Amino acid sequence: MTTMFSALLLLVATAAAPSRLPNACQLLSAREIAHVQGEAFRSAKLTETEADGLSVSQCFYALPSFTNSVSVDLMHGKTSAFWKAHFSSAHAERDADEDHDRDAATKTAPPSREAAEEHQSAVRKVSGVGDTAVWSGNRMSGALYVLKGDAIVRISVGGKGSEDEKIERSRKLAAMALRKL
Repeated sequence: MTTMFSALLLLVATAAAPSRLPNACQLLSAREIAHVQGEAFRSAKLTETEADGLSVSQCFYALPSFTNSVSVDLMHGKTSAFWKAHFSSAHAERDADEDHDRDAATKTAPPSREAAEEHQSAVRKVSGVGDTAVWSGNRMSGALYVLKGDAIVRISVGGKGSEDEKIERSRKLAAMALRKL
């Protein structure tokens, strides 16, 4: 009778336990990264931190061509506060007309240092992944942040390509990672 009661308690406790999120290194496989980046990772290094109610699991996937490496962060905890603090000013994705207009304006008037810095670190909305997503950065250094439920996934890809190409590669990896949450 005691054994049956203990087994029942264990079953109830297991069913009621909150599901544990995977760590960042469990979100992408070597095959998935190879599909997007053109080569599988050689090693993966996990780092986990917690501060101010936000838990961050970070994985650095080192690829044979180091410049093609990928960084993935998985955040949970006070994610809505983080999102509001960092991305409340995000604007919609640029379209070709906006790019053309900006390029034409750049040719006619030299930008101020402040305007150039603001443009290079602009935050813009990205559609088609998660509940909401933004790209922060430029083609040299940037990351896709994806909010899905109460988790944030951050993807940064290395390698050649325009900012839009890096956004697209990041979006593909994020979609693969989100399936494991």
